[in-house]
Amino acid sequence: MTNATAFSTQIQVTVGELPQLIKDAAIAGRSLMIHGSPGLGKSAACWDAATGLAMSHGHRSVAMLSDIPKLTNPEEHFGLFDVRLSQCDPVDFGLPYADVETGIQRRLSPDWFPSTDRNDIPDHGILLLEEVVSATAAVQAAAFQVTFDKRNGDKEMKPGWSIVLTGNLMTDGGVVNKMPTPLANRLIHVYVVSSNDGWTQWAIDHDIEPVLIAFLRFRPELLNTFAKHVEKRSKDHAFATERSWHAVHDLIRANATVHPALIAGAVGNGPAVEFNAFREIWQSMPNIDGILMDPSGAPVPEDTAVRYAVCTALAARATGANFDLICQYIERLPTTYTIMTIKDCAQRKKGEITSTRAFIKCASQYGEYLN
Repeated sequence: MTNATAFSTQIQVTVGELPQLIKDAAIAGRSLMIHGSPGLGKSAACWDAATGLAMSHGHRSVAMLSDIPKLTNPEEHFGLFDVRLSQCDPVDFGLPYADVETGIQRRLSPDWFPSTDRNDIPDHGILLLEEVVSATAAVQAAAFQVTFDKRNGDKEMKPGWSIVLTGNLMTDGGVVNKMPTPLANRLIHVYVVSSNDGWTQWAIDHDIEPVLIAFLRFRPELLNTFAKHVEKRSKDHAFATERSWHAVHDLIRANATVHPALIAGAVGNGPAVEFNAFREIWQSMPNIDGILMDPSGAPVPEDTAVRYAVCTALAARATGANFDLICQYIERLPTTYTIMTIKDCAQRKKGEITSTRAFIKCASQYGEYLN
């Protein structure tokens, strides 16, 4: 876990749980504040929540603020506006101007505020206010009305929109300011920590490279090294987080023979050295086609790293047609690997796997571990 002691008295959640919490807060009409160290995937969770809410509202896609000028039918989309409060001034919440006819000073609403009089903005969406505690006290104070009253000056927010805020912890060593009590009391606060199981589920759902999933199961303590990075006051720029491992995924997808320096530049030298060594194991592990052709006779590896590699690779190849063969092989491994692989197969293919006779048999045998 990352900086768990910073809020040890609070209920902690994983990034995988955030999309549902964001949806629940949106339905309740309440603004949600997500606290957590850098790189955990707080923003990505908002995108996942927006995608889920878009589907539930029957919208075609999620539209970002930059998409607005191109939308011909805004009502067909779900909005997700990302505003970095650390880059804002109080005046960004509304530039004063003189109403000549009435002689009254008014405020121009910013382009990111989804007010009821904006026909160019979707009727449903999430207003994501990021880096809240990195903003100045004046900017945080300017956010009071928006976050609680869903208003900005004389403009009212569309009722189909919700607000999510994110920010790092005081112990993270970055630019962090104390949140004013009036703002804090206007929000529902959740505290997110690093979780290997949660990240693995997310990685499978988002088609992350199997070699990364296998490696971080083998070395779960390398998923997030931010706390150690801060504790040691390291002067290196790179350290491992869920976000930086996602960057490694992108590098591998772009070039399978990616240079080790790029991987080290994403996650730090130590994790990169171990990951590159694991990739050699991945390349030399038993042939997956050979295992599927002869699951009862194919060799079973003794090395722990190779076992993680083989099981993850098998799950990535799983179909309803070959799941029985996979079961025959993994049942020759220790139970921990058997259950892990069955869960992976079911998550990747869901109904295709869970409707097979082989899975029903596994559910009967390992049911208490699969729930």
